[in-house]
Amino acid sequence: MLEKTIEGKLVREAKKRGCMPVKLLSASFNGLPDRMILAPGERIAFVELKRPGEKPRPLQVHRHEEIRALGFKVYVIDDLSQIGGMLDEICPV
Repeated sequence: MLEKTIEGKLVREAKKRGCMPVKLLSASFNGLPDRMILAPGERIAFVELKRPGEKPRPLQVHRHEEIRALGFKVYVIDDLSQIGGMLDEICPV
């Protein structure tokens, strides 16, 4: 399964719940997670998407730690079955 397949389902499901799945792109700040999920009630979480069984690179792990140190949740999703539980935590139906 491709990463973009997992990302597509995440985007669709987040929008169904009234959340905004923002794609993160930066030419000058490498290692950012793929998506930032903005949810009602001033909730924000970050999502790193991977193919099944793939792990984040060392720089990505470092960025995840920095983001978590600021008090935000960071999820690493590598399977379609993980999407529902993650969204339940940040943008419940």
